[in-house]
Amino acid sequence: MPKQHVVLIMPLSTYEWGTENCGGVDSVCQMFAEYLVNHSDTSFKFTIIGLDPQSKTSYTGEVINLADNVDFIWLPASSKQTGLKIPGILWQNWHIRKLLKLLKPDLVHTHLWSFLLGCGYKGKAVVTVHSYKKIARRNVGLINNLLHEKVIPKIVKNRKDYVVVVGKQLEKALLKDGFQPEVVHNPIDQEYFKADYIKRERKEIKVVTCALLTPRKRVEDSIVLFNKLVKSGLGSSLIIIGPAADRLYTEQLKKQVTSLGLEGKVSFLGKLNKTQIVEQYLNADLGVFTSSEETFGLAPLEMLAVGLPLVATEVGILEDEKAFFEKMGVLYYSDSLSPDKINNLVLKHNVDYSKRALETKFNITCIFEQYSDLYVKVIDEVK
Repeated sequence: MPKQHVVLIMPLSTYEWGTENCGGVDSVCQMFAEYLVNHSDTSFKFTIIGLDPQSKTSYTGEVINLADNVDFIWLPASSKQTGLKIPGILWQNWHIRKLLKLLKPDLVHTHLWSFLLGCGYKGKAVVTVHSYKKIARRNVGLINNLLHEKVIPKIVKNRKDYVVVVGKQLEKALLKDGFQPEVVHNPIDQEYFKADYIKRERKEIKVVTCALLTPRKRVEDSIVLFNKLVKSGLGSSLIIIGPAADRLYTEQLKKQVTSLGLEGKVSFLGKLNKTQIVEQYLNADLGVFTSSEETFGLAPLEMLAVGLPLVATEVGILEDEKAFFEKMGVLYYSDSLSPDKINNLVLKHNVDYSKRALETKFNITCIFEQYSDLYVKVIDEVK
């Protein structure tokens, strides 16, 4: 019996897994793609259309074979390599339309709903929604906001796609608009679980945070928290990992560090690859994550997966599964959170328990099996 052909359309900055990263959805998609390459599937053949957020190369349509059952085609997100200024959504959907006509898949699974608009594909599709309307979207201009907050939601209502969301906030928003989404969590990369974290007995606490430097991530609250530790004699250093996605905001953070007299204690490392991030986590005593909004929130879970104790805001999966995370000792951020309580967390954190509990719930094999079952269900509905 021939394998069913599934086309995956996903943002991917590389297929040299973990060497580059453009943010949360890119991280998640790299995990899924790497898993497919390393695990032969007897039921499906996969073609990945990888949308390169940085448009590093020109579009050629070349099919790159990554494994027996996995082919890959690069699609630059913009037309900049051609010298033409074509709106991104038109450029992407034009190429996706051509590729889907050529590939004739049994099922399409996309991580951005906009990829299916105007592509002419009439078959069944699974859409994993990572942001919706104003939820977890950056303000990038009036026309773009109108498109994603008004136009696309109205158009996709007329489609019959199977909708997956990564958390309860998105589930509620889509239910309100008449969709029937299923929740499938994001996985955590195995490299974080494999890291051999060793607790150190230090008088001062080394703190690390990781986020895109944008106002929504509220990294300023992580700096304020660290300043509390310094004033109490517990703060040693704060490492801030993440690209300066908003340059004005990044400058404000650096001014905040100066105004608090924390120069020499706070370091901005910029964008790091997966190996470098793990190294920073292994050298820290505490992970901090103070974002104001997440649809899932992968970065704080990666800190926990390495073995770090965590202080975090009640957002995304940390809100959805609060009892689970409190059981492993996660402290939820508030203005009244005391340095003594944080120090007690660092001293008493059970590394082995938190790593085991997290891996059981968020391992890539378990999450992909949910998608694989979903593919079978949706394809069978076509027949």
